[in-house]
Amino acid sequence: MITALTRGSLDSCASLYADTFNAPPWNESWTVRDAAQRLEDAFATPRSFGVCTSSPDGDVLGFALGHLERSGADDHFLLQELCVRTSVQRQGYGTELLEALADRLDQALNWYLLTARDSDAAAFYEKNGFRPAGRMGVFVRP
Repeated sequence: MITALTRGSLDSCASLYADTFNAPPWNESWTVRDAAQRLEDAFATPRSFGVCTSSPDGDVLGFALGHLERSGADDHFLLQELCVRTSVQRQGYGTELLEALADRLDQALNWYLLTARDSDAAAFYEKNGFRPAGRMGVFVRP
């Protein structure tokens, strides 16, 4: 069942986030505390919105979170996080989360996100209608 993401579900999402992104292929080093801070910051962003899906017994299986940003005369949606429990990936939960977000947002919105190039995540997003940005690049410092 997909519901709106609430502040009350952020702790469960933070635990899921750390478990998921510490596992292959990401192999990152998240603590639950750091993940909670990241999600709390994203959730506190003005015009943020998210959805989550849970098992029948209430375990969070996945969530998606982002916010609207103004660009000229239009809003764009920055999808900041999409996370699905590793054990249930490739079962349609990620696509369902994207569809639930789309159903709750203006259908004319342009969306954008950051993810690893040439990855399973990139392939997932392309399968769901995203494409690499033509003229935008990501720059980092240092």
